[in-house]
Amino acid sequence: MKSDLPDFMLHAIFKKPAFQLVVGNFRKLASQGILRHDADPVAGRLLAEALSSAALMTALLSDGERYSIRIGCSGPLGALIVDAKSGGAVRGLVQNPHVMESADSVEVACGDAGADVKLTRSQDGKILSSGESRSSFILPASALGYHLSVSEEHETEIRCEIELRAEPADPVRSAYGVLVQVLPGCDPMEFDRIRTRLQMPEVGEILRNGMEKPEEGLRVLLSFLLERLELPEFALKKLSPARFECGCSAESLKKTAFQMLGREEIEKLLSENPNPTLQCRFCNAKYHLSANDLR
Repeated sequence: MKSDLPDFMLHAIFKKPAFQLVVGNFRKLASQGILRHDADPVAGRLLAEALSSAALMTALLSDGERYSIRIGCSGPLGALIVDAKSGGAVRGLVQNPHVMESADSVEVACGDAGADVKLTRSQDGKILSSGESRSSFILPASALGYHLSVSEEHETEIRCEIELRAEPADPVRSAYGVLVQVLPGCDPMEFDRIRTRLQMPEVGEILRNGMEKPEEGLRVLLSFLLERLELPEFALKKLSPARFECGCSAESLKKTAFQMLGREEIEKLLSENPNPTLQCRFCNAKYHLSANDLR
């Protein structure tokens, strides 16, 4: 398997069978998320999958739209929170980045009560849709695929292949993901066969070892999913690689602080510390402010 391949994202749309597929490599995106939050291997693996799954979902957005995602679990991990914008800008956090202090596996970290997903789609601050779901799945990819299927009523399956490595400065060897989603007119039984094959071991092998040339790898993947060597016609779009992009600023954090605390509480804090530091929870960037900045 070759690691360190460039990130990419491809979007294929079929008329017959009527479905769409998004595939990508999100190694740099996942590495940035883990490094920014100093996540241990268990928390990092789950954060990498959440970021990769959200990156795939950006292909479903129209220009200017964004997803705000919260995946909660009953275990000590707590929650994964991700924002994803059209164009591939993604940011995210894990509530307990050092979960291995109390959990030595993904299963223990997530707990046995499944996942609660809350997903909001918005544009320019206006909510376009919002929904919640609970499923028995603990992995972010499966939980999000289930949510899109039941809450947004678009049958969807998501799979991620995440491999970490013991290199603190570059912790992700590979982070591949695939999303398949039904389109109007698709035969439900045919789509069920596609989504079932997506979870087979052969797909993991294709993703890990067959994506050095993304478009060729995509065709191999499609041939396996559709069980045919000669593929039907499809429209292929090369999307911008997803990237970890926060967009925070001192001004935006000030606004958030006023919304959460109010003037009286801020004055109390300033009396204790006249030169406060605001820290973004998504990227951990710090902004050193003076008391005048908050008045």
